[in-house]
Amino acid sequence: MLFLLVSSVVAVNAFTPSDDDGVEDDEKNEPEEHRDSDGRVWIQTDIMTVMLNPKLPSYQYWYTADDNGSLARFMVNYMMIVEFEDSNGDGVYQPEETLDFVPLDAFEWSLQTGAITNELGQSTEVYASYTKGGLSDDWEDDWFKEWMPGYDDESPEDPVILADDSDINFTRYAGLTLQFYAHIYMNDYNGTVKIDEEVKANYTVDGGVELKVDIAIGSFPFTSETSSVAVLNYLREDVASDDEVDHHFRLHEDSGDDDHDSEDVMEQLGEEFEDNDEDDDGFEDDVQEISFIEATTDETRGFYRWLAKAVVSHSLNGSQEAVDVDASYWTDGNGLLLFFAYPNFDGGSILHDPSLKLIEGASPFTPPTGLLNLPIESYVVIGTAVVLIAGIGLAIKRRRIH
Repeated sequence: MLFLLVSSVVAVNAFTPSDDDGVEDDEKNEPEEHRDSDGRVWIQTDIMTVMLNPKLPSYQYWYTADDNGSLARFMVNYMMIVEFEDSNGDGVYQPEETLDFVPLDAFEWSLQTGAITNELGQSTEVYASYTKGGLSDDWEDDWFKEWMPGYDDESPEDPVILADDSDINFTRYAGLTLQFYAHIYMNDYNGTVKIDEEVKANYTVDGGVELKVDIAIGSFPFTSETSSVAVLNYLREDVASDDEVDHHFRLHEDSGDDDHDSEDVMEQLGEEFEDNDEDDDGFEDDVQEISFIEATTDETRGFYRWLAKAVVSHSLNGSQEAVDVDASYWTDGNGLLLFFAYPNFDGGSILHDPSLKLIEGASPFTPPTGLLNLPIESYVVIGTAVVLIAGIGLAIKRRRIH
């Protein structure tokens, strides 16, 4: 009798209907989105959780099953725009080529969220949009001092961008338009970069596990007709992990995979990212990427990806063109600085698509097992079983007495 009752407990636990039984696929993956008292925005799907900082375009993301991302949390911050003159002609940014710059926390930012629904009222997409406002009175004015070329307080006789804090003035960027429009689609999304019906690039955004970001820049105050623009993407691979968990970056370049760690300090500032050509057809892949790798297992947890093409819209004649997007990088002991380089689009605007992705099925979180971790339904059955066993034992005892 005891064996049969315990077997019943196991059977109930194993065959308890899942939450999505009888629910259509489009309904079971409804995303959650809310804003906390500090203004931070949280977006959550079955697999991916994203937290957004209201004061700066900043995204932290981890597996939903991994509470607070204690085992694997990654971060991408958009921190600065640089105008530079590509003096060596390599198409990417090196610090010594800087003409001018503006940190993005020098601006006020509005963060708006929402969902797009289909005719059945089901969410097909959740979005979060950062839009640049006016200049801010409260910003960190010293984060770039240790590495920003030309910023030299001790040698005022040398050519410098900023001699001291009193020279900081970003009013020329007041008219700059800037938006980071992020989407999580519930189902896979196939997109193209198309100019005059000609496809320049193809890409796929995986539903529920990938956050696609549209970077839109307009009315940039170029100081030169030949200068370019670079956007700083600041990546960290271990944001909330404890000391027992360690990740590193793996850059997938044409010359092979190249591993780096945030704690490293690279001597070469602005090393060119060699665009990968995985199929060796002589053309760079449409999508370039950096992996987040767990060091002990060499398992890929996630990606930071970007299109090798961007779209420039010319304001004078309304025409569009696809332009190459190249990148340079270095690590500074705290993170990986990745600079997207865009050509001059004076009088127009540019749109570019990177994305933040997790690998479905690669969560480091292992659900706990054991009696203490059974679902509540099992405890009800166990309690019933205990009562029945006690009752049977008492009945048998009474029979023996009589």
